[in-house]
Amino acid sequence: MKLKKVLQCSKWFLSLALVLGIVFSTGNSFATSEGSQARSSTSSAFVAVNDTLVTYPVSPIIHKGTLYVPMVQTASAMNINVKFSNGKVKLTKSGGASVTLPANGQSTLIQNGKTFISLRVLSQKFGFQLSYLPNQNLYRALNKGAALTDAQLTRKYKSIIQQNKTEMTATNKPATKPASGSRTIYISFDDGPSPYTPQLLNVLDQYNAKATFFMLGNQISNHSASVKRIVKGGHGVGLHGMTHEKTKFYGSPYSALNEMNMDNARLFKAAKVNTKLIRTPYGSKPYFTKAYRDQTAAYGYHLWDWNIDSNDWRYKSNPQKIYDNVIRDVKNMKKKGITPIVLFHDQQATVTILPKLIKAIQAEGYTFKPLTKDMTPQNFWHDPR
Repeated sequence: MKLKKVLQCSKWFLSLALVLGIVFSTGNSFATSEGSQARSSTSSAFVAVNDTLVTYPVSPIIHKGTLYVPMVQTASAMNINVKFSNGKVKLTKSGGASVTLPANGQSTLIQNGKTFISLRVLSQKFGFQLSYLPNQNLYRALNKGAALTDAQLTRKYKSIIQQNKTEMTATNKPATKPASGSRTIYISFDDGPSPYTPQLLNVLDQYNAKATFFMLGNQISNHSASVKRIVKGGHGVGLHGMTHEKTKFYGSPYSALNEMNMDNARLFKAAKVNTKLIRTPYGSKPYFTKAYRDQTAAYGYHLWDWNIDSNDWRYKSNPQKIYDNVIRDVKNMKKKGITPIVLFHDQQATVTILPKLIKAIQAEGYTFKPLTKDMTPQNFWHDPR
């Protein structure tokens, strides 16, 4: 019996060693981070707290064989408050335990101005268990708040993880601006797809015009056939979040980023593509401040607004008014040499007036093109990221 127990223990330790070997030698996912210490490297590891994938402004890092994660975002996902004071950091669980650590000590470190903490230490201090899903390079901190199994969590975030892995290895192309004074126009449709999207696409096809669709995640799920047609037709695709509810979307920089990531996951599920173009509900000013933009920019998202508002959302019962607004503004911009970026909505009134609008704009010498990820985004904040 003693020999059997020894063999069982040996087998357990061997399995643990193999798992740790996988954790700390995950293929080619590490690269030396700028300004970091020689034994530190950025990691393509992903982190989830219970049933939610944590989004970060910078990548986690491996330091001396230990995974360190951005402290503020990880703590927030665990409902832990962070307070820095006199070279120390105080971590306080909402209504619970409190821990004080040196801000640049054994359990924490500072890289490129960001404070990181050992995921293992943070989890242990506040009663979370750690699991590791090697196929996704996903670490998961769990407590009684977890409802999903590891397999269910993997399915939930598979497309987002794959998207970010692809972005990490992709080579960024130089950004280009819409050519000032060129006869190019960019029209866009928000809030879709909808039952009217096929009609919009029919009109665009009829006049050989391309557009960009900033779509809501829930609408994508309900109209996946239209999404596939948009992509197949060479139109631009962008994200508009999930809820379109101001209090929910702008609840925090994390909530805004999370909605865009969820939206991207729906897009990938529907059409097997991802996008980095985003437009926020109601436009980026005044709510999408720098803290919000820093989060989305860190994930490679490009923020787009518009310079012509068709007001089709206001004049649903008067399509001619929509036409008058757009043609007036297009002609004014033509005189000034400014490339128009027009805001429409995926709705019936817009479908009604779109053929007349396109013919009039083409008569002014314009070509309709989609927005792309290689262009410098135009937004109300003049943020070129």
